[in-house]
Amino acid sequence: MTDSTSSTLPTASPSASPADSAPRPQRLLVLDVVRGAALCGILFANVGTILGVSVPWTDGRPPLSSTLQQLLVQQRFFPIFSLLFGVGFGMLWSSAVRRATHPRVVLLRRLLALGVLGFLHQILQPGEALLPYATVGIVVLLPLTWVPARPRALVAGLGGAVLTVAAAPLGGVSLIPGLFLLGFAAAVADLPRRVEESARPAVVLALAAALLAAPFIVLQLRSPESAGFDAVSSIAGLSSGLCLVGILGALLHTPARRVLGAFFVPLGRMALTNYVGASVLGVLFALPWLAPLGQEYVEITDAQMVALWGGCVLLLIVQSLASRAWLARIGQGPLEALWRRVTWGRAR
Repeated sequence: MTDSTSSTLPTASPSASPADSAPRPQRLLVLDVVRGAALCGILFANVGTILGVSVPWTDGRPPLSSTLQQLLVQQRFFPIFSLLFGVGFGMLWSSAVRRATHPRVVLLRRLLALGVLGFLHQILQPGEALLPYATVGIVVLLPLTWVPARPRALVAGLGGAVLTVAAAPLGGVSLIPGLFLLGFAAAVADLPRRVEESARPAVVLALAAALLAAPFIVLQLRSPESAGFDAVSSIAGLSSGLCLVGILGALLHTPARRVLGAFFVPLGRMALTNYVGASVLGVLFALPWLAPLGQEYVEITDAQMVALWGGCVLLLIVQSLASRAWLARIGQGPLEALWRRVTWGRAR
């Protein structure tokens, strides 16, 4: 998650530095919508972990709620966030080169700050994404900036494709390096803006990903007891996530654009705040029902899990409305503003 694209800066004062007065790129609706949609999916994927609850298996068969979660949510949205992080890093690099004397220092500060936040967030949500993102960003993305500008997109694209294909059967954090590189390559190639201007790239992505996803989803349906634990699930999740990105990009060229923007853009623009905020609220909500000492999860029923999903829907609606109100007054989420301040230092 990253505030990779931001609205234009206010008019600089006469004493402002060049970095302060440099224009910033206009936000791309497609990135905010996709990020907001991914945030929604991540909440449904993580709600059990955040609250410390699970639905037990019966006679070696997974509960219905688990099967639905594996087919509709798990491993679908984490790849989207990873791809978007790479896109955001690529766009930030372009901005830092224009605005900062030492652009790599800017990027390093950003990743280190994310790592600190991720380390703290691990206390609330073990297995969260921010700390791995910061670590892989330092190891993979930052060195990429030393590749000469002309072949950089090609190196990132080819390297990302190879790493993603190799990691596809494994899923999870193994996908981060490849998707980071693919996202970086997409940013350098200005692909997000092309999707903003034309539905064609999004339609092509949706169709190609759907063709790849279909047979693996069928295999998931045939073996629900293996869903989430095998290569089939990992590939189905990755391809389904990419298909969703294409579908959303295409829908933004239809009358649905206004509805999608109204709900998802506030969530996307404050994704970091909402992501961490959901963990804080979830832990506070779960305090009265914490598992006894030595027990990892509290067991609940399918019906109770469905009720928790309803709570997720309600929380996302509240977050979208609250984010819209906050952005109208402040212009940037609190964690996003803090992250940006640490990133740029005085050159904000």
